[in-house]
Amino acid sequence: MRIRVLFEFAKILMLSRLRNTRQSFLSNSITNRPILIALIGSIMFAAGVGFGTATVSFLRGAGASPADIGQIVETIFGGIPIFLIGFFFTMGLLWELNASSESESSDSINWLPISPSEYIFASTVSTSYTYSPLVLVTVGYSLPIGILTGNTSAFLVLVVASVVAAFIGSVTVEILRSLLARASTAFNKVGGRLMIILRILGMILILLFAQTLFSGFLIIRIINSVSSANAATVLVPLLWPTLSITSILRSNLLSSAYFLLLSLGFLAVLASAALALRAKFWVATPPSFHFSNTGTISSVSRLRKIGVSVISLALVRREIRSATRRKEVVRLMAIPIILPVMISFPALFSPAPTTSAASGLISPLFLAVPLLFGVGLGTLFLGMTSIGQEGKRLWNLSSLPIEAGTIVTSKILFTSLISTIGLVLGLGLTVFFFQVSIVDTMTFVAVGITLVLAEASLGVAIGSRYPDFSDGPRPRFVTIIGSIIGAFLGVIVMLLMSLPLLILLLARVFLLLPFSLQLSFFLGGMLGLIFARISYSLSIRSVDGILRELPN
Repeated sequence: MRIRVLFEFAKILMLSRLRNTRQSFLSNSITNRPILIALIGSIMFAAGVGFGTATVSFLRGAGASPADIGQIVETIFGGIPIFLIGFFFTMGLLWELNASSESESSDSINWLPISPSEYIFASTVSTSYTYSPLVLVTVGYSLPIGILTGNTSAFLVLVVASVVAAFIGSVTVEILRSLLARASTAFNKVGGRLMIILRILGMILILLFAQTLFSGFLIIRIINSVSSANAATVLVPLLWPTLSITSILRSNLLSSAYFLLLSLGFLAVLASAALALRAKFWVATPPSFHFSNTGTISSVSRLRKIGVSVISLALVRREIRSATRRKEVVRLMAIPIILPVMISFPALFSPAPTTSAASGLISPLFLAVPLLFGVGLGTLFLGMTSIGQEGKRLWNLSSLPIEAGTIVTSKILFTSLISTIGLVLGLGLTVFFFQVSIVDTMTFVAVGITLVLAEASLGVAIGSRYPDFSDGPRPRFVTIIGSIIGAFLGVIVMLLMSLPLLILLLARVFLLLPFSLQLSFFLGGMLGLIFARISYSLSIRSVDGILRELPN
């Protein structure tokens, strides 16, 4: 293995990450300098030191006992390695899943004069250095906590464990990357609709698993299991860096050194597995095409009964077929499905979710705020990217005898259909765990549909106003300015829809007026329909302007 080639290729991969963050956000003069990441890391380290000092001052000013401070230090120090493993794994995984199919088909890596081992280590170093500012901010945050609470030795162990955890997360991504290449080859051999369904389900499960690793409630539960001396935690290699820290906090130096050595050994095993898998799947199998010998005739859609035109339905079918065959779009489709489920997890898996929560206002309010908030955000994000997904195919739409309203209707329908899946899944989990009444369930379904229509219309309006049709290895589909404006307006719309609920609650508390949850959500749903209509009109204007600029 050539060390010089390794670091040169790591630099190339890192510059590629920086430039793909995107051209309109950072200039090439900035992205050509790897020192940029070190400067950002230094600033974040200093900020972390300040926040850590403020944390200790706040705890002491609040009158926390030494035992309480010790428990908090154990939670913070022990949670950092788990957090870093999840973060590096999640970011590397999302970077891999964000790549377009066109950028992968070139398979240019096989033409470079490097070995599989050089590629693995270079990619690991690149991932670790790219996201190293997070390691620096966590170390900076822990530095004053360790010194001011008398846990300097634990801080030194934390520094080593944090670096090991970062490399564990990066190497795990390399293993998963090879397995994804193998799974993609297997899916291509299956072919047909089964391949599309398996790809979508696999993408959703991978993202759901990654988000679960990155969730705070899971980390807190793991730390509580480690703190309670659960024997099963010793058998989990991902917890060994955490156990090395908790052991030294309990003045067990031998156990701390033992788990730290085990962590290094586990990193070596992962690196060996990554090398073996990369060497085995070094050359990717070229994609194959499958043609069916049977034809299908589309039946009359039930959406015709609510006034949707035949052309809009045809465009919706085109959207579904196109989106399910593009990996970068499948990832976007998974977001409205995953977000409401992930937002529901902290309440669903709380220590004691009792059926008493279903009484009164607790369970309905839980459904209205966290679940519908996740549905709205996912719908908004998918809607904002719907216009930019067309790319060069927008020329085909401009040459067809269709109006802008038809295109907007198809985009809103497609976004709403995908988001409704997430709404049903999140609502199903909540009904199962909290035993919500049928009336409340139907009320939330109705409000959820109006919220989906409002956020989908707003997303299409923003996406048509700030589209990004540029091609690249990692397409974005909407400009950064558009993403910021859309996120802000999306939250404002959800807050305005919740105003009737807030007003009726305040009237119940201060004026002792009768409170009706169904009435508050009915009024919120009406506001959602009004916002949907306004956004629909704005979308037609923007799309019509785009079509006018294209030659027929």
